[in-house]
Amino acid sequence: MDTIDIYMAKGLSKLGLLEEFKLHSITHYWKDVVGPVIAAHTRIIDIKPPQIVISADTSQWMQEIKMSQKRILQHINDYYKSEIITDMRLIMHRQSYVKANPQEPLDFEIKKKANGFINRANISISDEDMENIDTLVDNAKDKKLKDAFRTLLINRRKKEIHLEKQGFHRCHRCHVLMERNTTYCVSCEYDIARAKIKRIKEYVRKYPYCKYNDCMPHVPCSFIEFATAVRELIYFYLDKIYKGSTSRNHMYMAAMLITHKRPEELTDQHVINLCHKYRSKFLSEEKQKEINALRGFNEWEDIPEEIKE
Repeated sequence: MDTIDIYMAKGLSKLGLLEEFKLHSITHYWKDVVGPVIAAHTRIIDIKPPQIVISADTSQWMQEIKMSQKRILQHINDYYKSEIITDMRLIMHRQSYVKANPQEPLDFEIKKKANGFINRANISISDEDMENIDTLVDNAKDKKLKDAFRTLLINRRKKEIHLEKQGFHRCHRCHVLMERNTTYCVSCEYDIARAKIKRIKEYVRKYPYCKYNDCMPHVPCSFIEFATAVRELIYFYLDKIYKGSTSRNHMYMAAMLITHKRPEELTDQHVINLCHKYRSKFLSEEKQKEINALRGFNEWEDIPEEIKE
């Protein structure tokens, strides 16, 4: 019987996903590559050698990742066993208007004034804006707090007017100001794309043997979006199998996603053979861990009975 490696390679090659499959496998092992602390505050957005795009939760974590960039790139290339990623681009998970285009200088205000400051005295705001600001601060009882809050809102509105004059416009979804000439900001584009991937996954989970032409009438999408959803599902079930799952559902789902065959076209033995190599590899690694554990004991009597067995 052919192994799952052969069937997976054939199936992904037909979809044109084999190289992408190998390249994006790191997303499922990100915690092991960079460690649980960094992984908890970052995510991989895109990988296009020689660059990887990573988002961070906060500006503090962006700074932390920037300082550790050389070490993280080394870990990434150790995972690939080849130096294919040499550049890292960092973005905020939730883009603000000052980070909408990380390829350009972030201090957009200096485009207008050489000294880097906005002369707010020369910027006037409408009566409607003033009424809205007054409405917002009316509930504050402390006069000092009320005046400070009012000044803050006025300055913020003047800054928005200044940026709008410089060509900034609002994202149609979250309404943040941005300079990029698109309908949505980077974060919203990502959220919308992931929402579509989720819908595709829901359909593919129901019909794991389906192909792109089968999915299109039910969930309109591009081939790349469909391929991404299928790839992520393949990774999900293969990861379960790799870690030793004997679930019939997991095994059949992986087999159908890879071969595009219906359940009635598969036999139990066929599916078992597809999954056997991954489970064998997992068990051999677990055995090696036990052997490594034995090296930490000085006497046979110190070794736990379960390991002796």
